[in-house]
Amino acid sequence: MERALESGKLPFLARLIRQGHFTLESFFSGVPSSTPAVQGEIFFGVRLAVPSFEFLHRKTGDIFRMNEARAAAEIEATLERQCPEPLLKDGCSYSNIYRAGAEFSRYCSQDMAPEKFLGRMSFLKGLIIAIVYAPKILRMAGLSVLELGLALLDMCKGLYEREDFLKELAFVPSRVLVCIMLREMIRFRVLLDIERGVQVIHANFLGYDEQAHRRGPDSAFAHWTLKGIDHAVRDICHAAGHSVYRDYEWIIHSDHGQERTQSFVKRNGREIEAALHEVFSRGALAGKEIWVNGLPQFVGNTLNRFRRFLLMKPAANGRAAPPDPANQIIFTALGPVGQLYFPSSLPTAVMAGYARELVVAGVPLVLLRSADGAVRAFNRCGEWILPGHGEDILGAEHPYQQEAAVDLMRLCQHPDAGDLVLSGWDPQQMPLSFSHENGAHGGPGSEETRGFLLVPDRIRRWHVAHLQQTRKRVRGEDLWSIARHFLGRDGPREERVPHHLTRERDLPIRVMTYNIHSCIGIDGKIRPERVARVINHCDPDIVAVQELDAHRLRSGGHDQSAVIANHLRMEHVFHAMIEEEKERYGIAIFARHSFRVVKSERFTRTDRRPFREARGAIWVTLELGGRPLHFINTHFGLGRAERHFQVNELLGEDWLGGISENEPVILCGDFNSGPRSKVFQILQGRLRDAQIAAVDHKPLATFASVKPLLRIDHVFISPHFSVENVDLPETPTARIASDHLPLCVELRLHPNHEAA
Repeated sequence: MERALESGKLPFLARLIRQGHFTLESFFSGVPSSTPAVQGEIFFGVRLAVPSFEFLHRKTGDIFRMNEARAAAEIEATLERQCPEPLLKDGCSYSNIYRAGAEFSRYCSQDMAPEKFLGRMSFLKGLIIAIVYAPKILRMAGLSVLELGLALLDMCKGLYEREDFLKELAFVPSRVLVCIMLREMIRFRVLLDIERGVQVIHANFLGYDEQAHRRGPDSAFAHWTLKGIDHAVRDICHAAGHSVYRDYEWIIHSDHGQERTQSFVKRNGREIEAALHEVFSRGALAGKEIWVNGLPQFVGNTLNRFRRFLLMKPAANGRAAPPDPANQIIFTALGPVGQLYFPSSLPTAVMAGYARELVVAGVPLVLLRSADGAVRAFNRCGEWILPGHGEDILGAEHPYQQEAAVDLMRLCQHPDAGDLVLSGWDPQQMPLSFSHENGAHGGPGSEETRGFLLVPDRIRRWHVAHLQQTRKRVRGEDLWSIARHFLGRDGPREERVPHHLTRERDLPIRVMTYNIHSCIGIDGKIRPERVARVINHCDPDIVAVQELDAHRLRSGGHDQSAVIANHLRMEHVFHAMIEEEKERYGIAIFARHSFRVVKSERFTRTDRRPFREARGAIWVTLELGGRPLHFINTHFGLGRAERHFQVNELLGEDWLGGISENEPVILCGDFNSGPRSKVFQILQGRLRDAQIAAVDHKPLATFASVKPLLRIDHVFISPHFSVENVDLPETPTARIASDHLPLCVELRLHPNHEAA
């Protein structure tokens, strides 16, 4: 992910990070680091849904491969018994292993069942879609032709590296289908869902994963697919941001990482099946037949058709006959994790002997669950006990050593895990995969367990802050709880950042002034909650807000100050400058701690100034260091004469002039006056501008939010304060929530509260 960002393969995601709206976090996939296991956590909050991507389901005696409909349905039914309310309930699921309670799903494992896939096919429906969406279909066709050319070029590269011709040829249509057609169909479906206002959507783009398996996670062909995914994500995010029906937020994640791997056969000169025959030809299991799963039947048949067309002898690579767990040694592996099932129970000492022989035969890591529940690990360096010897098994540099060791132990204790679990992980050399691939995941490796998480600031500051306090890694079950909280399924949504999670007690007081334009964003949407998120981003102690509506038809009839205060969990006071029957419009103060209102009055009246808004101020006091702090919020007029009148009123004996010079004062507001104005100079004679007082700081403009050019929102302070920091959040949300940007300053009161 970091390399792709640096190389320009993900321009949209890079811009989100650069603008500060999203942060890039590490995501711990857990072990096994495969999509069925991780999605079990994300969708159901259940760890270790499966022991590997392919395994023996002991209850039915069948081999489960999790991209097949029956296996996915059976495991999902088990997960639903443990979690009655899946994450995607009443939502949509695309290209996932599980439907997860979705009302509508496409391209998931269960949707690929032949009877369901064929049942949805309709010539008339297809014809109508082809006519209505002809431009999009033509675009998809053009991209497919381009991808086909690249796929053929990639095939030539594979043949040059002596890869199998038929497998390279079979990968060409697969690449076009997954990297272009599936991606574009998912993109189209999600855009329609956003237009309908679907509450929760989860889409899984497979292109990079498909290419990384084939050519390796750092290959140029794998990184090429990221551009198309980036464009799809861009379109989805733009649509979500402009949704009329929902206040959408999005989380972008990879459910696992990828390891650069070498196949078992390349390193050892023989297939894993040959190694198993050699090991189990001796001892207690001598003479037992070994069942090894082959390719899915349709894949094997397709390859054999290619062979016949080229006048080659068909290979016996179709799916083997069903296994006989009572009489056969069963081995399943699709990637770097393999499961060995024995037909009868063996003494621990016998199984340990076989584990040692497997290591000698070329298997990097073998795990054995003893009768007492302990898990022993065997590698070329010796024998170890999990989870206590995580460093010896996973390596000292593993980023999630302790967590991965615990997960690895629990994997071996899964009811469907093999009697011996084989892994291709070796911290001292390139990992192995039991399949023919150059990139793999599923095991406990340092890269395959490390995905990425792009999380918006509103979620990171609340949820990830909690995790960081406990030094816990973000993993699938955390995304499950985060999404449930955001959807309001575990009670009222809480977005206020707890004070102790963001700042220590001795840090400065944080003050904000913000003209919120009646919560009407530049996109025309009225969103008080969005304004609250912008305020919450800065975690202020006290906020001066201008241009709030209360019960006005133009803004949906809400009491905006009450709505914002509820989201911030702050006390507030509102003062109306304009009142027409029940409709009011004015200014407000929000504070984290209790305060006392000294006065709130108008300076001018609309009946004396036609076509002008009434202006005024609110004055409150609160305790700071055992002494009263005076805090005033105001909003000056647009006319030069009225601003002169208003500043003189504010400096008079009834306001600032009546406050002792020994008491600290903060004056905030939208003064509609720049630094060169007469009004600004008059105020500078009594107080200091915080932006000018800040050391090594260039004053920042706040209006207009899209392209700030004017500095008309100010924080003035008495000499009792020093300015620690000035912040002007220019996140995408802040730029769209109002026509002003908020101004936030951190102030420290001097010792003994004496003026500097």
